[in-house]
Amino acid sequence: MPGEPYTPFPHRNLEAYADPDTEIIYREVPDAIGPHVEQYHERDLCAIPYARSAYEADQEGDFDAVMIGCFAEPGMRAARELCDILVMSAACATLHVASMLSNKFSIVKGNLGHGGTLFMDNLKRYGLESKLASLRMLDCPPTGMNERLLSKENLKKMHETALEEAKAAIEEDGAELIIGYSGTYSYLKEHLEVPVLSPGICTLKMTEAIVRMGLTHSKIAFAKPRPPHTYYLSRKPPT
Repeated sequence: MPGEPYTPFPHRNLEAYADPDTEIIYREVPDAIGPHVEQYHERDLCAIPYARSAYEADQEGDFDAVMIGCFAEPGMRAARELCDILVMSAACATLHVASMLSNKFSIVKGNLGHGGTLFMDNLKRYGLESKLASLRMLDCPPTGMNERLLSKENLKKMHETALEEAKAAIEEDGAELIIGYSGTYSYLKEHLEVPVLSPGICTLKMTEAIVRMGLTHSKIAFAKPRPPHTYYLSRKPPT
């Protein structure tokens, strides 16, 4: 997760969904900017620290994969170039699962990118824009959907608003599946008849499946950088 922590982290409940032999190690990126990635400048400023941290994990030799728990995918493609082990992001995993399970899906989330341009970038990159029914944005930043930071009153209001938007996505936009978020996933799953996806769970389970198949990302698609350029990922200026 990016820089300034807003603990406790809502994504740290994945052990309940992990396979028995899966060990999840959480690592922060303390020199990334801000508590969340909301717009392009935050995503781009976080890209190098994220890619560097993924590369460090790859070089340690103890990991089978790296998961980037951010829908904006900061540094994800750079990390895939640097790493031999699998690098998976929340957007890549969740959007493809949504595509497999429905003809049209909607995303209900905080007001990321003030219009969803980061989401649209990912949809176009994966060729899935035709499967998007709608982006339903709640009037709050990503941190505003952290249920562990909200009062009971505000949590109830956030849940009700998310459910209202999800129902509108289904009834008005033609959505057959809803992508929720950590603060709304369980509530929406309980109150909707269509499938509801959690980005965190999708990332974990897709990562486990690909690792078990003995696969990683293509090194033709994500070729290794030439060695002279790797110094940009150092924590200290090159000497």
